[in-house]
Amino acid sequence: MWLANTTLLASAGAALAGFGYSLVYPGLGVEAVRGITPKNRGMGMGVYTVFLDVAMAVGRPALGWVGGHAGLRAVFLVSAVAVACTAAVAIQLIRKHRVAV
Repeated sequence: MWLANTTLLASAGAALAGFGYSLVYPGLGVEAVRGITPKNRGMGMGVYTVFLDVAMAVGRPALGWVGGHAGLRAVFLVSAVAVACTAAVAIQLIRKHRVAV
């Protein structure tokens, strides 16, 4: 979306982001509770959800600040960098899980 020059391309980027988010949230939730005993998994999932809420509470105003100072395109660039960092963590978790199995 950062480099989108047309509405169609921006809409496709938004759809792709939404699709990815719908898969990543539960997938990382599974990883968050994987090593927790069954009786504590509810607490683990609660903590995972709290961290998501805190990230949204801090991240969205921060992105608003970025947009106000560097423009709307910079918001999407910063978001893409955050997604790339999250993808790196997810790849490490996948590698760790494959070795453990």
